[in-house]
Amino acid sequence: MNDVTHLNAVRVGQVIAPRTVSEIQQALRDTEGRVSIGGGRYSQGGQTAYPDSLHIDMRNFNKVLSLDVQNKQVSVQSGISWRQLQAEIDPHNLSVKIMQTYANFTVGGSLSVNVHGRYIGEGPLVGSVLGLKLVLADGSIVSASPTENADIFYGAIGGYGGLGVIVEATLQLEDNVPVERRTRVMPVEDYAKYFREAVRDNNDVVFHNADIYPPDFTALRDVSWYASDKPVTEVERLIAKDQDYRIEVALEKFVAGSDFGKWTRQYLIDPILYYPAKVVWRNHEASYDVAELEPEDRSQYTYGLREYFVPVDRFDEFVPKMRDIFQRYKANIINVSVRHAKADTNTLLSWARSEVFAFVVYYRQGTDAAAKDAVGAWSSEMIDAAIEAGGAYYLPYQLQASTEQFKAAYPQANDFFGLKWRLDPNNRFVNMLWAKYYPFNTDLMAATRDDIGEYYRPVEQTLLTIPEWYLVFQPKEYADYLADGGDPSRFPFLASIDEYWALYDRVMSLSAENYPANSEYRTMLRVIGVSTTLEYLAKGAYEASLGRLSRWSADGEDTAEDKLIQQAHRAYSQLIYDEPWYEFDFAGWRNRIWSDTPLWGEHAFRKWERKLFFSAEFGLKSLYAKLIKYAAQSTYGETDKRIYLTAQRVQSNSIRLPKEPEGSEVVATGGDDYIMSVPRWGGFTEILPKFSISEWTISDISGNHQIAVSLLVDKDADVSSLGAQELFRSSLVSKEQRARVILMVAVADLAQLIVDVQGAGFELEHIYDY
Repeated sequence: MNDVTHLNAVRVGQVIAPRTVSEIQQALRDTEGRVSIGGGRYSQGGQTAYPDSLHIDMRNFNKVLSLDVQNKQVSVQSGISWRQLQAEIDPHNLSVKIMQTYANFTVGGSLSVNVHGRYIGEGPLVGSVLGLKLVLADGSIVSASPTENADIFYGAIGGYGGLGVIVEATLQLEDNVPVERRTRVMPVEDYAKYFREAVRDNNDVVFHNADIYPPDFTALRDVSWYASDKPVTEVERLIAKDQDYRIEVALEKFVAGSDFGKWTRQYLIDPILYYPAKVVWRNHEASYDVAELEPEDRSQYTYGLREYFVPVDRFDEFVPKMRDIFQRYKANIINVSVRHAKADTNTLLSWARSEVFAFVVYYRQGTDAAAKDAVGAWSSEMIDAAIEAGGAYYLPYQLQASTEQFKAAYPQANDFFGLKWRLDPNNRFVNMLWAKYYPFNTDLMAATRDDIGEYYRPVEQTLLTIPEWYLVFQPKEYADYLADGGDPSRFPFLASIDEYWALYDRVMSLSAENYPANSEYRTMLRVIGVSTTLEYLAKGAYEASLGRLSRWSADGEDTAEDKLIQQAHRAYSQLIYDEPWYEFDFAGWRNRIWSDTPLWGEHAFRKWERKLFFSAEFGLKSLYAKLIKYAAQSTYGETDKRIYLTAQRVQSNSIRLPKEPEGSEVVATGGDDYIMSVPRWGGFTEILPKFSISEWTISDISGNHQIAVSLLVDKDADVSSLGAQELFRSSLVSKEQRARVILMVAVADLAQLIVDVQGAGFELEHIYDY
């Protein structure tokens, strides 16, 4: 599962897409583990997923259950999107009372985060909810409203799926009326007074927001929509689905690309955009599609939201602090939209304990770790500024706030946690938000992991290392080919080149769909791919010409030089499983072909051709290896040959304490967790099976909960019975009847997979250690 930013990939264990309440109840009763709940997946920090959980995808759970036109009330299944609901109620000239700006979200998702919109005179979504129904962890159903099970009602709304599955909601509706747009530009310091006098208590204002223009943050544009009796200028009652937004996306990219783009938006684009008179139906203005914000590609950069809530009387205090933070960090802010919300004093995780302005920050960031850290830095200061002003920050975004900041912004969190403990004692409903902040998910070893500089590794590298490791497997395949009597002049070097780039393309595609770009690693793969391509082209061309001629002259027989070369390639293929390739003694083997083989003898042409060719090849590689070793150590220092994981002892009746597998070292312990270090590279694949036959279970490797594995099997072998997802497979270039199968498996299931692979007679080739 991922969210709209593509920054928070989480591999869940199973996905169900229920259409009935009974399906949800049965799924909960038939399982015992963690459960995560997702709708439109527009939260941006893993709030809809948890590793290896049963994931309930609610988007097919989308019916209107009843519509009371006279009383303006509707009951819906929680997986319905607001746009689907609007299509049902618009013919009755009814409109949603409170919702967010974009209509793609599901009702259940909006309830879970307690959204707000641009509605003047309203507050968070809870203000329009008459009642709801939840399925609890044991499969039972509970009804809740402001007067029935009120604690559950005010806990579930804004509870981020922590209490149960919201399956039904009854909402208060409003009349659908024409609204007229009016705009006004003003200095930021004039806004608070203007809003108080002209907007706050104006019953004609339906929608309102004020856009603060970056990068100066000194001017803003009030965009208000007033109830009107004028004829509409747009005949469509709802924004049509599946519109083409290429122009909007291109303009967004232009604005985000530079300060000039932002200046152009403020002084040219927006004046043109807002110049025409516009009167539309309320439903039309409430049916925006997030597709207008969706870039063509999110691999190198992505767009995100942050939101900060400040009491209305602290506006003038907060804005200068916000301006200073954004400018000091040179944050690429595209827009800051100011909204208004009435106080919500009832929900347990209320973000509006008083009347507030909401500062909705829309920004662009890179997808690499450094960019995430940079955003986290300015966001942390923004949170502190909001808290100092008596406000809060919003929880549906990246989870970079500290526990202390969370507690300060949500002082009633302990009441919510107490309610969760009562309704969900086994802590089944979990996502990445509650994994971080729910006390019973507190990780005793978190600080220790942070102190180990090499503990965490990017999860996408388990995929990105696949083509890199092919450059380890290929020399072994070549050495095996030679050992089996293969003719080196007929080895498929061109097919090896094709295989590398095929693997590269496949992992790039898979990675782009689910993970950040990791541009540095991608660049490295392209560099080594190009250098390997050139090497194999040259070697293949030589072997197919002069090498084939000399082989023919020797009647296809191996000379002493052929045999030594076979030994050299075997030694190289063995070393690179555990050491960087540049550590191989190329010069030593080059010298041996002259010292260990006679200068003259049978098949002299072949002997001298092999001596000269091998000397040239390994001589050049010796020089190149020294250069690369120097560059690598200058840039990265000494290579860390250990990788870290967290394991737990399996409970057994044995009175002895299990010893850690040979080759592993216990670094730290806390509670039930043991942080261990194990060898990297080839040693990693050797030691992991030892865990599968010992009294240990692994919960994460390098902070990750999924890992790629490759098997060597017969070409048409069926691996579907293994507890892993097959990503792709390809034939070995020298043995087309054999195939390499790449699987993705949950770390928690890795031990069982290893046992099943052995039982099925497959060969475990490699476990890709990031």
